[in-house]
This record gives sequence, C-alpha cells and structure tokens, in this order.
Amino acid sequence: MARETPYQPGRKPLTCWFAGLATLDVIHRAPRPERDQKVTASRQDVAAGGPAANAAVTAAALGVRAVLVTALGNSAVGRAARADLEQQGVEVHDVARAGHDLAVSAVLVDDDTGERSVVSADGALAQVPGPEPEVLAGLPAPDVVLLDGHHPSIARTVLAHARQLRPRPLILLDAGRWRPVFEDLLPEADVIACSAAFRVPDGQEGWYAGLRGATVVTHGPAPVDWRCGGVDGVVEVPTVASVDTLGAGDAFHGALAVTLAQGARLPEACADAVRVASLRVQHLGPREWLSLLGGTGRTGTDHETPGGVAGPAAAARGPVPAAVGPTPAAEGSSAEGPRAAGAGWQVPEHLVERARRLVDGVAGEGRAVLGVTGPPGAGKSTLAAGLAAALGPERAVVVGMDGFHLANSVLEARGSRERKGAIDTFDDAGYADLIRRLATARAGDAPILAPEFRRELEEPIAGAVVVPPEVPLVITEGNYLLAETGQWPRARAHLTEVWYVDLPDDVRLERLTARHHSHGKTQEAARAWAHGSDQRNAEVVAATRRNADLCVTLE
Repeated sequence: MARETPYQPGRKPLTCWFAGLATLDVIHRAPRPERDQKVTASRQDVAAGGPAANAAVTAAALGVRAVLVTALGNSAVGRAARADLEQQGVEVHDVARAGHDLAVSAVLVDDDTGERSVVSADGALAQVPGPEPEVLAGLPAPDVVLLDGHHPSIARTVLAHARQLRPRPLILLDAGRWRPVFEDLLPEADVIACSAAFRVPDGQEGWYAGLRGATVVTHGPAPVDWRCGGVDGVVEVPTVASVDTLGAGDAFHGALAVTLAQGARLPEACADAVRVASLRVQHLGPREWLSLLGGTGRTGTDHETPGGVAGPAAAARGPVPAAVGPTPAAEGSSAEGPRAAGAGWQVPEHLVERARRLVDGVAGEGRAVLGVTGPPGAGKSTLAAGLAAALGPERAVVVGMDGFHLANSVLEARGSRERKGAIDTFDDAGYADLIRRLATARAGDAPILAPEFRRELEEPIAGAVVVPPEVPLVITEGNYLLAETGQWPRARAHLTEVWYVDLPDDVRLERLTARHHSHGKTQEAARAWAHGSDQRNAEVVAATRRNADLCVTLE
C-alpha cells in the first residue's frame, strides 16, 4: 500500500475574477428634489463603484480571493478608487492607458424609500484596451469569472483567456442592460444573471431559449427565477426593511460568483445571493454592511438573515439540477474538461496522472472502475469530481455509492431512520450488481443508468446518472467500498483500484457540522449528528483503510 505525500487543498483560496467597470461614486442621501430645487443631504459617502467593482468587494468580504480587471488610471479620481478597493481586500489589475480619466458617478439615495438614482458616464467616454494575455497568465487561476460587458475589450480578452484555461473556470455574465458585446458573451456564459427588465435588441420573450447557459432573473423584491438544464424554479426573497438599494444587484452577483465557485447547485447559489442582497439593502452606506458577512463564504452557514427573517427557500419545478459548471468542450476540442464543481483547488497532477494510467490500461478493450473511499466528510466527492473534471466527460463519469441509500420510508419501517448512513442502511447487493455491469460493459452496449442521492431531498433518484458505453473510466465514491461484510466484497472485486481519502478528525468534523447545518439542521443538531451517527460510521470505515491500494491524506 503506497502513501502519497499529503496535500493541502484548504490552503489555496477560491479565486474569482471580476472583469469590467469601476467608477468613483459620490453618494448623497437626501429627499428627492422637485424640479429646480436644491436639497441638503443627510449623509455623504465616496467609494469605488461599478458592477464589477462592487461584486468584487462583496466577494472579498465573503472570504475569497477577488481579482478585479478594470481601467482606473492614475488620476486623483482613479487613485481614490484604487485605495478604497484595496482597503476592501480586492486585488486590482489596471489596464488603463496613460491619461485615462475614471468616470465619476453621482448617486442620490432617496431618504424616504432607499431607492437610488445614478448619473454616470460608465465606460462610454473612454476607449479601454484589453489586458495582455501574458499578464492574465500571471494572475491567480480563477474558479469563476464574472463579466459585466462595460469595457468590451476587457470582456473579450478575459473570456478568450478563460476559455483556454484547464480546468476552465465557470463564466458568469452580469447582463445589466443590453450591450453589443453581449452577442459574443451570451453564447459563452455558463450562467447569465439579469433583471426582469433585460431585453435583447428585438425585445423578444424567451431570448434565452437558444443559449446553453443557465439563467437567473431578478425582480427586485419579488422572487428570483432560475433555469438550468431544462429545469426551472424560484427563490423567495425575504421581506426586509429596505433603507439603501445602491449596489444590491452587484452584491447579489458577487455572492452568486462566490457560491458557484464553491460548487453549489444553482438554486442554493441563488438563495445565498438573495441573503447577501437582502442584508445589503437593510444598511446605510456602501461599506458598513460588509463587516456582517464575516468572510465565511457560504452566507447561510455562520449567521442568520438579519431581523429574524428566515432564509429564502429555493423551490424547483422538477428535479434540481447538478451544480452549474462550464459546458464540456465541443467535439474535436483539446479541452480536458471543466473545473470540478465545488473544488477550490486543483487535484494534484500525480493523482490525475495515476487515473489516466488506469484509462490507458484498458486501451479501448473495456472499462476501469476507480473507487474513492474514506470516512464521512473526508473529501471523497470533491476528489472524485476533480478527477473527472481533469480527465473530461468523454473519459470519466462519477457514480456515487450514496445513490443506494435505502428510501426514508424503508428506514422508518425498519426503525433505522436515525441511523441513516450506517452500513446496513444501503442496498449493498444493488450497488454490487451495478459495479459489475459498469466494469464489464463494452463498446456498443446500451448506456447504463445509475441512481444519484439528492441532499436537498434526502432521497436517491433512480436513473439520474447516464454512463455511456464508450466512457473508459467510472469513478465511484462512498464510505463502504472496502467493507468485508455483506455484498460489499462483491463490488470490490470489480474495482480496478480503491483510494482511501483521509482528513484530520477536527477538520473533518467541522466540515460535516457545517454541511448538515447548511442543509437545514440547527447548529446543535448538526454537531450532534456529525459527532454521533457520522462518527460511528467513520470508525467502521477507518477499519478498512488497510485494504486500500492508495492512501491520500487531505490536510
């Protein structure tokens, strides 16, 4: 049994790029004046603004590495904007030419309603070049790239760079209002976020029908609509006391970028973004509210929605889609595949290479099946998804053991509902049969359908994963792949290799607690489940570690 050198995924922060407009906002809070009337402001703020800049500030406050690609220049206005952005933790990459004058936005926030009015040149008065490709190559690799389209050359250059990255980052388009550059950006976006007022030039309904990307449509205080993979749904927006709406949409987009980078499914990402935007509108000024985010990433994990308002619910019409990610490369492309959903790190190349050798070993004459096992919360799913992403969808598919959870009704009838996840709460015979079919499939056979466990339902869904016969590697992950009781050994007999993933117990238990809390348990109940049922299962799994072909320790 070999032991790999420990690697530390938690040490590489998630990175989000924000490419587009920055301005310097001069914000006055005052009663809305009548025509030809002067009014006295009750408050004044000066801060960097603009869609990309505001989204980057929000992302930095949520704890990710936020890189802003924009045009500031070295004027007094540009220097003031840069100083504010850097104070908020944003890494600024400035592409402005000498003599560039940054736009100043004049903003009025209505004392009575909190609604804002903005007058700004945006990027319309300046020709901004795109960044040099070699300069972009020197920036930290992004997990998500947000484009706002305000500086077309920046958007096109950053998009071209992102398309050739491996793994490719998710592309999020902030489609505030129509711009000609969107003809190039819309077809490439993985997620398109816009308001209900967004219109393409023809103004036709259903403009998104021919696009491959998911869509998110906001309606102010009304529910958010989302559509992904032929499934659509809504996320409710909580009723809060709104006092300042400036930058709320940008805060939504920044939080959406962060949560998608963390691998959330689109409904959960929208729900998190709604929480952040709802928090923003309840506080005066562009910056004070940021301290409430706490740099924790997922917004529903470490604090509740202010004012005692329950967090928004994501309602799906139909099965909830998998985590949003870059669409696989077209046939003939050299792409190796999209970034792993939920991976804030890249799988070490030596592990990817070992998986490639498994594929090469079958050489078109069958299929390899790689098992990834370990205790609950060790990172099995993340590693499996990362390997599949690195190899690409034509070479690898992930099939989880969790799809063989017994239904809740069966567990309740057996009195085992509170032990869900224990080794006897799975259909081990069904899993062994599936692994045998996957391992013995040959080219020309019919695709094999596998079940998938949906955490939002706490139930398995039959036939949710399609495994085409030509895919040479199946990666299966779960707790009990090396168990020596029941039907588990029969499954093990068809696994080419099994890798055991481990993690220090204190880190693993902390992650498990956070996971259960994010799926609806109270903090106390989440901790009790992680340290109780999950820990008992972890002890069973730990006894099988000696049987692994490879041990990978995540630290």
